[in-house]
Amino acid sequence: METKLTVKQQTQKNSKDIAEIKTTLNRLETNHITHIEKDIKTLTERTNNIEQKLWWILSILVASTVVGLMGERLLSVL
Repeated sequence: METKLTVKQQTQKNSKDIAEIKTTLNRLETNHITHIEKDIKTLTERTNNIEQKLWWILSILVASTVVGLMGERLLSVL
């Protein structure tokens, strides 16, 4: 059975809990969020780099297809 706390005891317990929550939030805000922001920036840079490479590959594929089709037409004309 849980014993009932007096108002004063409950207030002290709540104050202690609030202080712990504030400490945890402050630590998350100052430490973890900074690390997350750095990681997101790094991932964004990597994603942009990969995106540029994919555009180059796509451009080369389209160009080779166009050149191949033009070559076939030139050979059929000759």
